[in-house]
Amino acid sequence: MDNYLKIGELANMTGVTVRTLHYYDEIDLLSPVQITETSHRLYNLESITELYRIIAMKDLGFNLDEIKDLVMTKDIDVHKLVDIQVSSIQEEISHKQLLLTKLLKLKHKLKDNNYVSIEDFQTIVPFINTSADKFFTKEQFDKLKNHHESLNNESDIASEWMAFILKLETCYKNKLPKTDPYAIDCITYWREITIQFIGDDKQMEKSILSFHSTQESSRLKYGLTDELYQYLMSLMV
Repeated sequence: MDNYLKIGELANMTGVTVRTLHYYDEIDLLSPVQITETSHRLYNLESITELYRIIAMKDLGFNLDEIKDLVMTKDIDVHKLVDIQVSSIQEEISHKQLLLTKLLKLKHKLKDNNYVSIEDFQTIVPFINTSADKFFTKEQFDKLKNHHESLNNESDIASEWMAFILKLETCYKNKLPKTDPYAIDCITYWREITIQFIGDDKQMEKSILSFHSTQESSRLKYGLTDELYQYLMSLMV
């Protein structure tokens, strides 16, 4: 027994939990070298070395399946596996850099406000995420925000919007002309909601058109895809 470590001792030595060591045994990644008659799992010096190797590969970003292949399989393209991991890390870095840019932009927008409510934050965040400030002025943004806050029954509005989207999709799939009753309903709804939100503000209308014409606006379209929007605009002519 002097040459062996119990599972708890191995866990304390390496910082890996007993539960994790049990799981590694279950998936045949790291098994004990011996199990006593009283069902104690025992490990030796080689086990410690192997466990640190697994920890190191996890730190490099490899998942357990990949680590198992690296540990147990001789015929594996290590160069390819490392290249995949490098690409994955580079993609993650790019994502973090993009996130940092968005957070800095959000910080800039909030710097002049002493107090920002949760509602304000939730309203601003989607626009930060889609760079809507390239299309809307602060005054236009505030106008849309204030109008949004003045709406009383958002669930009814959401239901009406989804009904509109479903009807528009039907028109688009069947290439219905603007004289079709379904198409007329879509045109009428769009005109009504446009007047409701922006009135006769032509500059706001121009900003919205520019906003919807970009891929960046996809997260704010709520089902109104580029194809549906272009089709809708063709009905409006």
